[in-house]
Amino acid sequence: MTDVVSKLPLAGVNVFLVGTPITASTGPDGRFIIPSAPAGLYNFDVRRLGYGPQRITNIRLVADSVTTLNVSLSITSTRLDQVTVSGSMDAQSVAKSTITVDKITSENIPVMPTGSAANLIAGKVAGVAITRPSGKPGSGVNIVLRTPISGITEAGTPPSPLFVVDGVFLNQAQSVTTQDIESMDVESIEVIKGAAAASLYGSRAAAGVIAITTRRGKGLALGTTQFQARSETGTDQFQTNLKKNQHHAFRQDANGNWLNAQDQVVPRAQRALKPLGIMDAPFTSQTYDHPKLFFNPGSTTIQSLQVQGNAAATNYNVAYTRNVFGGVLEDNEGYRRQTLRVNLDSRLNEKLNVGVSVNHTRGQDDASSPSFNNFYRIDTDVNLKEADPFPKVGFPYLIVPDSVSLYANPLYTQFIADDVIRRARTLLNANASYRPFSWLSVAGDANYDRGDYARTTYTPRGAPVVSTATSNLGTISPSIGSLREINEVTDGYIITGTVSATKTLGELTARLSQRGETRREYAPSLTTTGTDFGTEGLKAMSQARVRTTANLINDYRVLGSITNLGLSFKERYIGDFLWRREGNSLFGAANRWNTFGRASAAWILSEESWFPMPAFNQFKLRYSYGVTGVSPSFSDQYEAMTNDGTGAIRRSNLGNINITPTFTKEQEIGIDLAYKSRLSATVTYVRNDSKDVFVNVPAPAVSGYQLVRTNPAYIGGNVLELTLQGAVLTNPNGLRWDILVTGDNQKQFTRSFGRTCFDDGLQYKCDGIPLSEMWGNQNVRDKSQLAAIHRNSQAQFDVNDDGWVVPVGAGNTWRDGIAKNLWGSSVTIDGTAYGWGLPIQRRDSTGQLWYDRIGDSQPLFRFGFQNNFRYNNFRLFIQTTGQLGGDVYANSNQTFYASGDHPDVDQFGKPDEQKKPVSYYNAVSNNNNLYLAQFVESGTHLTIAELMLGYTADAKRWPFLNKVGVSRAQIDLIGRNMRTFTNYTGLNVMAGSPTVRFDDATYPMTRTLTGVVTLTF
Repeated sequence: MTDVVSKLPLAGVNVFLVGTPITASTGPDGRFIIPSAPAGLYNFDVRRLGYGPQRITNIRLVADSVTTLNVSLSITSTRLDQVTVSGSMDAQSVAKSTITVDKITSENIPVMPTGSAANLIAGKVAGVAITRPSGKPGSGVNIVLRTPISGITEAGTPPSPLFVVDGVFLNQAQSVTTQDIESMDVESIEVIKGAAAASLYGSRAAAGVIAITTRRGKGLALGTTQFQARSETGTDQFQTNLKKNQHHAFRQDANGNWLNAQDQVVPRAQRALKPLGIMDAPFTSQTYDHPKLFFNPGSTTIQSLQVQGNAAATNYNVAYTRNVFGGVLEDNEGYRRQTLRVNLDSRLNEKLNVGVSVNHTRGQDDASSPSFNNFYRIDTDVNLKEADPFPKVGFPYLIVPDSVSLYANPLYTQFIADDVIRRARTLLNANASYRPFSWLSVAGDANYDRGDYARTTYTPRGAPVVSTATSNLGTISPSIGSLREINEVTDGYIITGTVSATKTLGELTARLSQRGETRREYAPSLTTTGTDFGTEGLKAMSQARVRTTANLINDYRVLGSITNLGLSFKERYIGDFLWRREGNSLFGAANRWNTFGRASAAWILSEESWFPMPAFNQFKLRYSYGVTGVSPSFSDQYEAMTNDGTGAIRRSNLGNINITPTFTKEQEIGIDLAYKSRLSATVTYVRNDSKDVFVNVPAPAVSGYQLVRTNPAYIGGNVLELTLQGAVLTNPNGLRWDILVTGDNQKQFTRSFGRTCFDDGLQYKCDGIPLSEMWGNQNVRDKSQLAAIHRNSQAQFDVNDDGWVVPVGAGNTWRDGIAKNLWGSSVTIDGTAYGWGLPIQRRDSTGQLWYDRIGDSQPLFRFGFQNNFRYNNFRLFIQTTGQLGGDVYANSNQTFYASGDHPDVDQFGKPDEQKKPVSYYNAVSNNNNLYLAQFVESGTHLTIAELMLGYTADAKRWPFLNKVGVSRAQIDLIGRNMRTFTNYTGLNVMAGSPTVRFDDATYPMTRTLTGVVTLTF
């Protein structure tokens, strides 16, 4: 074993004879010996810490003879050097794979996310779109691999990928399933993005597969046992909030007293607007920074203990992790989670291997939060911490601090809230493989996933409740008491058995595998609501005089048969063919069985004797075609009726016994390159088409039902993906610079919708309209957009400094509002009355509101850029993510324009001719009705997502560590979600889903700063 650059021998390289318990390690001369290997055709895995792994395939060992292997390892580990296990039935080298499977190792994920484990792949895999609508601790993310393959029906969202953890398929019915994955245990992640690669998994995997492998001790040197203790602590800081206006538009006298329209001194709640209603008067009383009163830096603590070992016959890992994410809300406990994991692999003899994985997670989430929209609407001269002279229920401040807006004090909302989610998750995997002959192997897997979810929401009897009804807004009355309990259990199991045979005929190697699969998921849920409590202070459902209960059961089963044929001729012409026959109880009774599969091929040109570019040690072309599917929902086959609350039963959804899965077909063509074992590049072009996509259509009138779920739609898309990875710099002085660059361009289309077109929020569901497009209305920006009746009177309109066409009347300009006292008046033009100077809604030729495309969420280019610097024992890691183009709907801006709370409404410091009243901004937002083009903004941004500076002290350099039994100590400073650079003016440029980028006021995004100490014994 040698270094590919220096040509020097490498000691401590582990060599594994795949499928057997036989292993060996190289000595100082780089040599290893396996003295008694059985005869047959084998693959060898070669691994050493700090070098890229290699798989040497199809090595024939002959009895009573010597076989020599010469292997050179590269210090640069690229994805082409990896071995993947999730895209096919057998482990496969990426360098010889016919499909795209992106593998991320721990080298690329030194900074673990504090939220969803799905964040691990953000910016590290091309073709992945991730949005995070909330900064709440423990909250999930929205993820789409490549383009959406379903989710076109009303309020529909694209299906999420299938998550697999140590071979266990995570249950489909479990909510926020990635919340239960402990990121500290992750060793590698394999991402299968398309139908061709995911066809192995059938109808659960059309949206892709994310397969996570946790630590198992395999990476340690043979005969090593290692203990590790890690402690991370730090703080969360809120990043973005609405910068409140610092002036008002109300009447005051010289002493700061509020006045009514008759200039009489009145309480604050009775004050009147100034004659022109322009917000430019300074507050004479103290103003307050509400976010600083309400958002407090919270603590983040992550502690873990781990012991792992690797021996000739056994490797194992035992880990315990405790997470506490406090968040930034006052009186909110945030999210807590504890995880215990045990992984064990044992090679019982030369023919039999077994493995076990056990994981148990328990979490608690304080789900309470106020209305953030209302929070931002409270005026800045209101003190949220003003003492209440008559405190109620122990809350020291005024419950309704603003006598004008009449919203509940968000501090009180958090103080009184009792809304807790408790989760538990148990994952079990047992696997075994038996190799009776060198050419034959048998494997079996049994997997179990148990999820428990319990949510309790409680309001005590007698607790003050602030009314939100328009008729009595802000009125405080005692609660009659309420308690809501939701209990859900999700049980899922999968059992598979696989037989594989490998045969070599001359220079052709064939591998035939057959797998059987059975799967079941059972998910009962019970929701009980109780109101009108008989006794104060008792939190028990038995105290409720009125109780209602709802029960729901999801139960489905799957049977599958998979055949896989792999062919390799001269190690350069490679083919892979897979056929899957699946029976699924979610499919309609008339279509219970369906077929999926793939055909793929690769040509490794760099193995050809005539290849003209020897600097490229890898040059591969590949093509794949595959079909997989999306299962219908459990309820789609069955009639559904609802109780309208009065006792009447109404028919809602008509079941469809003929419903089929959505079929997604994908074609993929790509090039894989490796240059001088230092840099690798992958370019992939993908086209996918999904037919039989689910859509709700009106049910036949004779049935008496409203809707029925059918399969009429056809959508698709294409993707161009780029990945560049490798070492930019390595020198003898210890400096090393590795990079990982990812990028993609995606286009989505809707070929056929299959029902009458309709608007669905920001989307317009119709033939030819992509899911990513935003549709809505707009105000008039050009005089040519005015109604035909004004063709000869356009001089009575003007274009103001905001770009709006506004009515001003003859002889006036938009600048005359204050000078001529025109604000608040009306002007009649061609018989139509307008508010003077206010924007006009655009209408079409029929007089209806103009309705058309106003934006597109799809970015021009999405990218990630990772830099990993090392100098001796120092390390600097930087991960940036972002996008070019793509629109976000800034509903947060529209909301606060309508309420007069946006900083744009503040006119202080402007010349009089440019000042505009609060009513002007109400008109710009149409009082927060309609979706308007002016609130669509570019989502272009660059985020410093992960930052780490670390130093590793080893016992060789620091001998005192040996005195306390420490072989290595590592100190890291970590920053997560450090800063986002963007011109977007809303609250969260990463809000919404990948198909509908909608930004509203939610839990603010946070920056996390921590310090880490890791001790290895």
